[in-house]
Amino acid sequence: MIKVLLMMFFTTAMAMAKYINVDIDESIVNDKNIQIVDIRTPIEWSYGVLKGAILVNLTDDNGYYNENFINMIKEKTDPNKKIAVICRSGHRSQTASEILIQNGYKDVINLSGGMILATKKGLDIVKP
Repeated sequence: MIKVLLMMFFTTAMAMAKYINVDIDESIVNDKNIQIVDIRTPIEWSYGVLKGAILVNLTDDNGYYNENFINMIKEKTDPNKKIAVICRSGHRSQTASEILIQNGYKDVINLSGGMILATKKGLDIVKP
């Protein structure tokens, strides 16, 4: 009986886990407790990335899902910090945020507006 209750508790907790949507701004970029993960494709990165962003592509340049996405996230990020996910506009980062939540991540932020908004706001964009 206890096993059943524990299983129900953890299943409910996972179902309730959500990411949050936040417009990108300088406060996110400068927050030392937030690591920004750019999930765009390598071709998109060549146009510029946010300074300090961690590059882990969700898909390749042909649109195929990166089978190593979660493993690469685990290798390149600090589990004690929040993850903010960015793409070009915010759509793919929303999908990536959902994948991270499904894989046990709790502090996930989808950066709405993506690199389009980051460029409009004049944030520090560099060549990788």
